[in-house]
Amino acid sequence: MKKTFMAAAIAAASLLATTVFTTTTVNAESLTTQQQGNLKKIEALLTDNPQLIDGLLTNLNMYLDQQNRQADIMANYQDWIFSNPSHTTMGNDDATLTIVNVTDYNCPYCKRLDTVLEKLTEEMPNDLRVINIYVPLKQQNVKGLGTTSAEFALNVWQEQRDAYEQVHQLLMRKPQKHDKNSLTRIADATGTQVSLERQQETRQMVDKNYKMFTDLGLRGTPAMIIGDEIIGGYLPIDQLRPMVKNQIKQLKAQKES
Repeated sequence: MKKTFMAAAIAAASLLATTVFTTTTVNAESLTTQQQGNLKKIEALLTDNPQLIDGLLTNLNMYLDQQNRQADIMANYQDWIFSNPSHTTMGNDDATLTIVNVTDYNCPYCKRLDTVLEKLTEEMPNDLRVINIYVPLKQQNVKGLGTTSAEFALNVWQEQRDAYEQVHQLLMRKPQKHDKNSLTRIADATGTQVSLERQQETRQMVDKNYKMFTDLGLRGTPAMIIGDEIIGGYLPIDQLRPMVKNQIKQLKAQKES
């Protein structure tokens, strides 16, 4: 029983490490009611179980080191992400908030998230922009074809911008992985056959996207970068909408102050 309790306590303390990080970076007066409550729970947990303190401190320091490394990496990729016209986008180029969407046309959860992000840009046409970073984890090459779905979309964006939205929607509509037949059908339907040819510059772009993905320590798609936060996985619109609105509100307040 004691061993089981200890394991559970350590797990709980580790899960609370993120909250500790949040509370230690702000003044007590600026904590939300929920954060104040969580801080009291952490203090009570550690007071009752002082043997957890050293392990929690180690985990917390590791977490802080990881956050610092991610911040440095993001700074190195700042221009690549935000000042690169070769990335496809949706929404207002002069928006208050930009969400970076790390995505894959062969990932079912990426397809679901794309619908959510599209809806949010429609709801907030002046305040939200999405930058798509294509990382084709599930398909590096398409058998019988010299390119991939990601490269195809990027080629269309560069060469036939007016056709991109239709191509994008058709790529997102297929629930399974794309193959030579599905990509060829989309190209034929949209008159974008030339974009199926591999472009060295586009291939290099996708490779750099993948390097950014691994440098940031991401493990899968989809993933979003919203402000200073990296969010892995799919979020339904009811969870993502308030987060986006809160970020926009904070950015506008900072601009006005």
